[in-house]
Amino acid sequence: MRWLWSLCFLWSFALAFPRVGVHEGFTRLVFDLPSAGVAYRLDQEGGLLTLFFSGFRAEARDLLVNSPEVASVQVVPEKGGVRVLVRLKALVEVKAQRCTDPERLVLDLSLKKAKDPPLPSSSPPARRAPKPPKPVVLLDPGHGGIDPGMVGYVVEKEVVLDVAHRLKRLLEAEGIEVRLTRDRDAHLSPDKREDLSRRAAMADSSRVNLFISIHVNAFPTRTVRGVEVYFFGRAQDPRVVAQVIRENGGGELGKRLTEETKSVAERILSDIVAQANQRYSQRLAETLGRKLSQATGSPYRGSFPGDLFVLRYAKVPAVLVEIGFGDHPAEGRRLREASYREKVAQGLLSGILSFLANGAFAR
Repeated sequence: MRWLWSLCFLWSFALAFPRVGVHEGFTRLVFDLPSAGVAYRLDQEGGLLTLFFSGFRAEARDLLVNSPEVASVQVVPEKGGVRVLVRLKALVEVKAQRCTDPERLVLDLSLKKAKDPPLPSSSPPARRAPKPPKPVVLLDPGHGGIDPGMVGYVVEKEVVLDVAHRLKRLLEAEGIEVRLTRDRDAHLSPDKREDLSRRAAMADSSRVNLFISIHVNAFPTRTVRGVEVYFFGRAQDPRVVAQVIRENGGGELGKRLTEETKSVAERILSDIVAQANQRYSQRLAETLGRKLSQATGSPYRGSFPGDLFVLRYAKVPAVLVEIGFGDHPAEGRRLREASYREKVAQGLLSGILSFLANGAFAR
């Protein structure tokens, strides 16, 4: 009976390991420990802070943290203990304090400050520390310029640009900063590989929090309609592979870029930080797909992993959303309507807000 009580005691700690608080000027991580006998080791190298706790177990956990200091926290159970990976956004100062009754380790992470020159005696009072930055969403209207994308009842490059501008307006009304990979009918490069590379390079965690590439779908028989969302990973379904090749430029170019991207997808399997980001991307894909389907009435066909060139180096949750089939007789015609495009933008807005609110970022 005593053994069973101890097991429950450890499990209760595992559920809340760690607790994260974002405060003005610092981020606090609280690790509740079952006993004073738990030892820990702390290492900091570049943008990664690693802790290893020996002598007890905790459940795996991933958490994105919207603070100036911390990008994400990942708990990785290992033999003999628990490893915690704290991905940092900048150089930080770490203050560690071991507390008792109850046993816990408290880490306060604050940005390292540059040494200020001495202030003159008549200097005004110091200002308050700035508030944590707003989430930044990068929208990528696919194709553009010399690349029209799919052409059916609509032209893809025109529809996705209009939807991106509508979504930008809605997000900014919610206090979210928005950036666009293109804000007019233009390509980023006449070379498709370079064009996709430039878009992918913008999905950097030091500059944005989410990356959403917007596209219009097509199907050879023109009988398919609905919403699909893709996140980065190894594509298995032949239909998904064909779609990935099309979005990677089509033809022989699309096949070459897809093969090149597969090696990146394979490296993710051995990179635990990339794996955590992939799981968040999958969650974002599923949330966007369902909310978009609810807003438009278009069927949700699912979210799928794909070797997409534009998503291959994203360091933040990143997806490619197909908002509908532009060659379907009914859905293609609806995508020509301004009122329907507004519904699409509203659905994407709902998905983004839901993702940000439901534990994707610590508040």
